Amino acid sequence: MANLSTPLIPVTGKMVNTYTAPLIVSVFICSLASIQYGFHMSELNAPSRYIRLSLGINQSELGFLTSIFSIGGLISSTFASYISKKYGLRISFIITSLFYIVGSFIEGKSELYHWFLIGRFTSGIAAGLAIVYVPVYMNDISPIELRGVLGSVTQISVNLGILIAQCLAIKWNTLQLWRSIIDFGWILGILQLILVIFFLVESPKWLIVRHESNEREMEMEKGFDILHKLRGIEIPSVLINEEIMIWKAEKESHLRLIESQPHLKNLGFWYYLTDLNYFNSRTIATFMMLGQQFGGINSVIFYGVDILNKVFPTHALMINIIISIGNTIITSISSLFLDRLGRKPLLLISLNLMIISLIILSIGIINNIATITILSIFTYVGSFAIGCGPIPFLIISETSQLEVKDLAQSWATDINWISVFIVGTLFPILNSIIGGWTYLIFASFCIAFAIFVKFFVPETKGCATYDDVWGSRVD
Repeated sequence: MANLSTPLIPVTGKMVNTYTAPLIVSVFICSLASIQYGFHMSELNAPSRYIRLSLGINQSELGFLTSIFSIGGLISSTFASYISKKYGLRISFIITSLFYIVGSFIEGKSELYHWFLIGRFTSGIAAGLAIVYVPVYMNDISPIELRGVLGSVTQISVNLGILIAQCLAIKWNTLQLWRSIIDFGWILGILQLILVIFFLVESPKWLIVRHESNEREMEMEKGFDILHKLRGIEIPSVLINEEIMIWKAEKESHLRLIESQPHLKNLGFWYYLTDLNYFNSRTIATFMMLGQQFGGINSVIFYGVDILNKVFPTHALMINIIISIGNTIITSISSLFLDRLGRKPLLLISLNLMIISLIILSIGIINNIATITILSIFTYVGSFAIGCGPIPFLIISETSQLEVKDLAQSWATDINWISVFIVGTLFPILNSIIGGWTYLIFASFCIAFAIFVKFFVPETKGCATYDDVWGSRVD
């Protein structure tokens, strides 16, 4: 998920860093969209055998059923920002919840393969919206000093959703009850829809600086009131106004940049992908996502139970749950070290551990050694969680110019979804043909990614601007 924690304008004075009840409630409601994203990523993992039997499909068709989720995500994430800019984030979360409900309901009630495909695709549309809206909303409502911590809630929520799907399978992973796991998705969707309608506040930043309305004064006053409640009603108004002035200064800085360089006014994908001034940004965005996904993590998220069934059939599900719990805990802890150790060192540590784990995992599966397979999967997932999971999206934002941050994140998201689709579709095919050797392919991608990080990716720790990261702009 994206992290937008670095302010564009230097911040001075006393800032607010209080966890208020309205802030916690808003973070929780917002996080439900990420929880559902993780849930749908993993919902087919445990009951995959029973899904194949019930729908009469083979392993290749199950792979397509799993990965079509990413096609829905690719399409919706491309136009998600247009909805939020025009209608606000509260309406955007309502739309996201509706797609989650409809997609999950179709999945749970489908007796035919093509209807299940439609349901998965619809759930993917919701996930694509969520992956855009959640980090933006988190950034908008969080005090500057808490953005790093609250920004990590997004990835933690995804891992929690994966864990929920695995835990539900303890009771419902049977030929008769597997649909109950799927049905839980629309229950989550209804819960979020109700909470969004009755309790989620609109983004104060959208009301104050993004929203174009004939009633600007009323909207700004409403935004001020919401921000004051989020920060605490006992906080002096002068501090609230100071934060609002930072937002306005960011917008004015962006407008001055466009005024000085008119060609940026209609800046789009094609210009971003072809202009040499954005070579660094698009190279980082492209290879960060390719490296993250072709390291093979979704082979475990999508098919972990199937992999473990081959070496430890009696306890595969419980082992997978323990791995998911470890993943959630490690992600939570590692978020505390991003600003201490730096992005690049932590990413290189993560990749080197992944390479070692993948080689050992391949040996364990090829030689049918249960203990080695289980331990290597655990270290593989854990090493991904400390760096390769949370850092790529963070670095993309930090290595891109102000005027293309949104385009860079959108491009990266598209590459991410396409990569998820490729890995999700091809893994079961490769696994059925070459088995454990598949993980040596993932290891080779990790080696290539580590070389790229070592020699091309800059350290962004403590850098507030593009110039700090790369040196002076040439445009």
